[in-house]
Amino acid sequence: MKKYILLTFFLINIHIPYAQELSSITLDECIEMALSNNEDLKNSYLEENVSKMTSREYISVGFPQIQFESGLQYNYEIQKSLIDISKFMPGVPEGTEQEVAFGQKYDGKMDLGINQMIFNGSYFVGLSAAKELIVLSKKQTIRTKVNVIESVKKAFYVVLNTKQRIELVTSNLERIQSLLNDTEILFDNGFVEKLDVDRIKVSFNNLYAEKIKAERLYDLSLSVLKFQIGYPLYDEISVNGSIEDIDISLEGYDIEGFKYSDRIEHSILSTNKKLKSYDLKNNRSQFFPQIYANLSYGYNTSSSEYDLFFNSKRWKNYGTLGFQVIVPIFDGFNKRNKINRSRLVVKQVENQIQQLERSIDLQIDQNFIELKNAIESLNISKENLILANEVYSISEKKYKEGLGSNLEVLDSNNALKIAQTNYYNSYYQVVISKINLEKTLGILN
Repeated sequence: MKKYILLTFFLINIHIPYAQELSSITLDECIEMALSNNEDLKNSYLEENVSKMTSREYISVGFPQIQFESGLQYNYEIQKSLIDISKFMPGVPEGTEQEVAFGQKYDGKMDLGINQMIFNGSYFVGLSAAKELIVLSKKQTIRTKVNVIESVKKAFYVVLNTKQRIELVTSNLERIQSLLNDTEILFDNGFVEKLDVDRIKVSFNNLYAEKIKAERLYDLSLSVLKFQIGYPLYDEISVNGSIEDIDISLEGYDIEGFKYSDRIEHSILSTNKKLKSYDLKNNRSQFFPQIYANLSYGYNTSSSEYDLFFNSKRWKNYGTLGFQVIVPIFDGFNKRNKINRSRLVVKQVENQIQQLERSIDLQIDQNFIELKNAIESLNISKENLILANEVYSISEKKYKEGLGSNLEVLDSNNALKIAQTNYYNSYYQVVISKINLEKTLGILN
């Protein structure tokens, strides 16, 4: 019993630090968990293995195909034929027919056969296509990784932005609560009217309702993040970091040195074009002859009695060695039509590549402009935030000194709240614009 108690205590002590380690999580940890838990990515890795197995299946066709065949057969009704026995028996009138059974009641056979492909143009084209299929599956895995990282980053920054919004509302509530307390004291002493108190209470109630909505939005955004990283939805977790920790500069983006091949979508289409080209080569190879070799060796026997099967002298050996050449001559223009179809498919992929390249050029321009605009908006919002803080400080100081009204304080507080919200929303927009630009440039990681 003591052993079980100690074991339970040991396991609990192991589990608790793990839970504590995940209670506060960073962006890098979120990405690592998502790459480990995402089902689409798991299936993509499985698809890589499927492609490898498919390639090996195809390669095995070129190896010798060896099979052993054996069987026993009971002919309960032997096939019979009518023959003119005058051909074999002189003196018998011509046309005299006799029923003859060809075969016996029991047949046996054992055969070992080997078939080997010598030349088949489709096979050698298929070998190259099978290797390219593996390359395609790996590139599709990379694309899935990029999509997972993008989703996790955006979900993570939504949580940070919503968290910052709650902190802003809370700080505003504290300021309004302090103002309300001071105003109630002044009202009790007859220095202000009840209208002044009610006006502040309305502002306080609105902020309180806004805080509740922000907290619900935070819980929802946190659930989305948990879903993205494969974390249990009902387990507690918090994000570690601030949206202001992100570098918002335009440095590090080499627009001039960008190559279309940096985009995984372009690389996938290029690989797909190769596969379609192999299909074209495969259809062309159908005009070439196919050569196969075969070898077989075995034993067979037949008897009228079952027990004679066990007489080894009755089993007669046989063997064959042969070559087979298949030369296509005319198939109703089927191969020619397949070649023409393959040419059109290759042209379709080429058009898709051209369209993607034009789309990438447009995306780069759009995302770069969006990032520049977002940074400019952030700089303006930052300046407005500084001014709003100064205005609020002056209004609060004047009110406490009896030189201003609480309405002026409320207005400056609302302006400060708007400036704070705009500032962090601008910061969030910069982050999202950076993610979009990095994905467009193929450097999102």
